[in-house]
Amino acid sequence: MKNAKLICLIGDPVEHSISPIIHNEVFRALNLNYVYLAFKVPPENLVDAVKGLRALGVVGFNVTIPHKVSVMRYLDELSPDAEVVGSVNTVVNRGGRLVGYNTDYLGVMNTFKNLGIRLEGTSVTVLGAGGASRAVVYALVLSGVERVFIVNRTLERAISLVSEFSSKFPNICLTPMSLTMENLREAIQKSHLIINTTSVGMYPRTEESLVPSELLRSDLVVMDIVYNPLETKLLRDAKAKDAKIIDGVGMLVYQAAASFKLWVGIDPPLDLMFKVAYSSLRQLSG
Repeated sequence: MKNAKLICLIGDPVEHSISPIIHNEVFRALNLNYVYLAFKVPPENLVDAVKGLRALGVVGFNVTIPHKVSVMRYLDELSPDAEVVGSVNTVVNRGGRLVGYNTDYLGVMNTFKNLGIRLEGTSVTVLGAGGASRAVVYALVLSGVERVFIVNRTLERAISLVSEFSSKFPNICLTPMSLTMENLREAIQKSHLIINTTSVGMYPRTEESLVPSELLRSDLVVMDIVYNPLETKLLRDAKAKDAKIIDGVGMLVYQAAASFKLWVGIDPPLDLMFKVAYSSLRQLSG
């Protein structure tokens, strides 16, 4: 592909990502001269990576774990949504200025909308307090959720997220909790929905889950933003209890579609994106 325009993904790890497969398939289908690559960038190399991408004149890039918050300081501008969320998953190069956006929250909102799940007045347990968690909490706030328990291994990070969002959205009840069995039990007992925003359960550590199976029940909706494997241990355990489960593909595809439009200026074919995502993941799972 001569003179192809470059878009990429930076994070650590990136080996699990199917974003390159999805975007490159859409570029081919639409006959667009773009290429999407994934680069493993450890935290100590982030500043150099952003400088390098700027120097290369890339069209833009996605940002994944663990850089969604830390990348913000190296950008020239933030969209209003990214400013509120406090994390960035999409960067657009606008004439040499790197502008950060958050499309993750759209991925969450569109997933629930597509499934016909209304969140008004519900209580939700969110596992994790990182960049993805921020986008999830923002989506929940916009969807009219009444209460959110933010459960995290490091209590300080959960407290920081809660204090930030409480000042912006005083009408929602946000409760920070450390990750203990007692706290999980209390939060989940009071919740209609559980969302895992951490990388726990992601390939290759597919037998891990933050939630003991005995805390799950049939009237819960359980969502995992991890999409590789398609069914994480958390989702398998929830399914065994007859809970409704939501895999991470919806969030992946809807955020990818929003990012694609920011870079290319047109709406990608969602049906193709979903088809490629599911077929890729089924192939990977053998």
